[in-house]
Amino acid sequence: MSAHATRVAMHSAHEAVVIGAGPAGLAVAYELRRAGVDPVIFERGAAVGGSWRGRHEDLRLNTIRWLSGLPGLPIPRRYGRWLGRDEYVVYLETYARSKAFPIEYGVDVRCIDRLGAAWQIETSGGRRHASHVVVATGPDLVSWIPAWPGMAEFRRELRHVATARRPRDFANRKVLVAGGGNSGVEWSEHLVRCGARSVWLSIRRPPNLLPREVAGFPLHPLAVALRGLPMWLRDVNARLLRRFLLGDLSSYGLPQPRLGPYRTLAETGVTVAIDTGFSSFVRNGLVEVVAEIDRFTADEVILADGVRLRPDAVLVATGYRSGLEPLVGHLGVLRADGRPRVAADDVSSQPGLWFIGYTPAIEGTLRLHGIQARRIAKAIRRERPRNRAGLPGTGPVPLAQP
Repeated sequence: MSAHATRVAMHSAHEAVVIGAGPAGLAVAYELRRAGVDPVIFERGAAVGGSWRGRHEDLRLNTIRWLSGLPGLPIPRRYGRWLGRDEYVVYLETYARSKAFPIEYGVDVRCIDRLGAAWQIETSGGRRHASHVVVATGPDLVSWIPAWPGMAEFRRELRHVATARRPRDFANRKVLVAGGGNSGVEWSEHLVRCGARSVWLSIRRPPNLLPREVAGFPLHPLAVALRGLPMWLRDVNARLLRRFLLGDLSSYGLPQPRLGPYRTLAETGVTVAIDTGFSSFVRNGLVEVVAEIDRFTADEVILADGVRLRPDAVLVATGYRSGLEPLVGHLGVLRADGRPRVAADDVSSQPGLWFIGYTPAIEGTLRLHGIQARRIAKAIRRERPRNRAGLPGTGPVPLAQP
């Protein structure tokens, strides 16, 4: 092999590749380093935290600051209790810069395949190989919109909330929000505060609502503290808390859901909707809860109960998909809903293939990144002796020392 070919082969082989430079990817890169493994991060965007940069400008975390940081660098106190979008992006930039991670930007990973004992990674920049691949592209990579009849004929604005950047753009407009999850509730609140003329929230089933704070006390730490309780008991506590703090909203189209929030999350992957004013807006007629969408005409939205609305805009908040099918769908590691099928230690049914950041949790996923990252890094460290056989074109893999 020529010297040039040897250099190319050496560059294309890695002990561990992390796909995605969001918070989950950065967390696992940090823990891999601590375990003595040198990772490389592939990021298809031009900077860290690409999905966070694309969120709307009024976004604030619903998880408290001191339970939302990444391992090795707490979020500064100056950001306050609930971080905004831009503050969190700055934190991710600071984190990546302070840890000096090897991040290759503009690299789009298209497919992962088994190649002997290693992995072959097809990217926009060529073929790479690795003993371990950690997928950290996130559960909300692809926005999802139902195929409602007549939607293509609708002449007014219709978009997924993922593409809406400024709630204030909808001031003085009649807006229908479709979807009763956390995004739908959150956008309903933003629209009221930004002066929308009318706000309708179209839901298929009532959401599990919980307030973010009670008398200035954040509920996030309480949710974390209750993790050890049985699911049924946590559901009982959550339902009692909702009734006591938010009251009975049945007459406004929001009865208590049949399943509690933890059971709902386990069965559907849908988490709670955080109330920072929503129930008050509903009671005061600023948000009207309506039936689910049945179909569209050129100028109207027809609901399942026959009511016809003429909104100026429809904001779709019906959720996201992981978009992992082109990447790993052929490996048999995905569930029917597109989320990874993993064991308790975050490994898939394919040895050396790992997933982080796809486990939904009532108390939020940011706190889990460090926990999952440590677990993955320790497991990869344990497997290092068996991986000394090497990768294609390199002979023995050079291993970082602990």
